[in-house]
Amino acid sequence: MYNRPISPHITIYAVQISSLSSVWHRISGLLLASFAVFCSIYIQSIIYSNYDKYLVNYNFIDDFLSPFYGILVLALLFSIFYHALNGLKQIIWDLGFFMNQKFLFFFFLIASFIICGIILLLIFN
Repeated sequence: MYNRPISPHITIYAVQISSLSSVWHRISGLLLASFAVFCSIYIQSIIYSNYDKYLVNYNFIDDFLSPFYGILVLALLFSIFYHALNGLKQIIWDLGFFMNQKFLFFFFLIASFIICGIILLLIFN
């Protein structure tokens, strides 16, 4: 018998740009959904609490999130813009346009520059 695995092993699998974009699209969607859930929970805690409890909650969250604030803002901005641009790519593909590898490479190159530019403008403006 041959000493080979039954199915292709992960080391011989070639990573494709389209599979990576699908994975990152799902991750950005999860980040956006979790952000929406935690924001709604925080707003509900503000609405249904008195002022003293609000200050305690605010101080706790401020102390906990202040070291990670910049990272959270960058992750949120990246998720918003990447999810939107990748959704635009999916709509273009659903219409049957630009369904080749060359377009996919240039789309990710252009999308990454657009995302980085918008994030830098929002941070330093």
